Amino acid sequence: MTMSEPAVLTRGLTKIFGGQPAVDGLDLEVPRGSVFALLGPNGAGKTTTIKLLLNLLQPTAGEIRVLGLDAAKDSAAVRRRVGYQAETQRFYPRVRVEELFCLCRSLYPRWNTERVTRYCRIFELPPHARVGELSKGKLTLLALVLAVGPEPELLLLDEPATGLDPLRRRQVLQLLVEEMAGGDRTIIISSHQLQDVERIADRVGFLLRGKLILSRPLEQLLGEEKKVRVLFPGSPPADLPGWPGVRRVAREGSHLLISLSGHLDEVLGRLNRYEGVAFEVLDQTLEDIFVEYVAGEEVNREAGEND
Repeated sequence: MTMSEPAVLTRGLTKIFGGQPAVDGLDLEVPRGSVFALLGPNGAGKTTTIKLLLNLLQPTAGEIRVLGLDAAKDSAAVRRRVGYQAETQRFYPRVRVEELFCLCRSLYPRWNTERVTRYCRIFELPPHARVGELSKGKLTLLALVLAVGPEPELLLLDEPATGLDPLRRRQVLQLLVEEMAGGDRTIIISSHQLQDVERIADRVGFLLRGKLILSRPLEQLLGEEKKVRVLFPGSPPADLPGWPGVRRVAREGSHLLISLSGHLDEVLGRLNRYEGVAFEVLDQTLEDIFVEYVAGEEVNREAGEND
């Protein structure tokens, strides 16, 4: 695998369950060394996508390459180089934490005992406890330690903060980014905690109904996606919805709220041509942008069905 080759590349990836696509023609590219957040509402296809990358599910159609390897033909080699934390944790309840670590150490030649021991101390994971005695939050932390222990080149995290309080959640994600991200290592994280994601990700993708509706560097996304609240002294220009970068125009009391994707300076320049116009630019959080895009796609879909 070369430095320029993406950690994950899919083309036309499709998975159908019961006649309905869970993943629908997905073209996904995750650069090597990035922290990529795969975001979407429930049922968007996030977990299915992650399982397809690991060949835990077989695609109906399309191609998947993980770390330069064919995910289906080279699945054993892929799994040796990938760490995976599933959304739902399932362990034998009577096995002890330390016994799980011993088993994994025998399976992975690059198992990092020092890191595992340190994470157990930080996360207060009792090595002699049986798995069935652990709380939901502790099970999440155990799964995370098992995922990072083999020193993976690619770390797949499906809802990695389930059952964790806000303080522990922030600690865990920050530790992961500081120690596991960058260089040759890549992290793909699927999470509903968008505030956490905004702190650690450098790229994001929005998944809806199995389709990728947006994929962009996070800094670029936050810089381009803006809202402008405008008060026109008279009637607004009829062609306003067609201005460059304008995604949506909504009424907000006596004001108009313009959703922009880029072209901010050009739009502000046009607004300044109107005498007496008043406006303010509103920055958006990742959550604001996510809701805006998903809601907009749903409105467009419903409008198409009603045509």
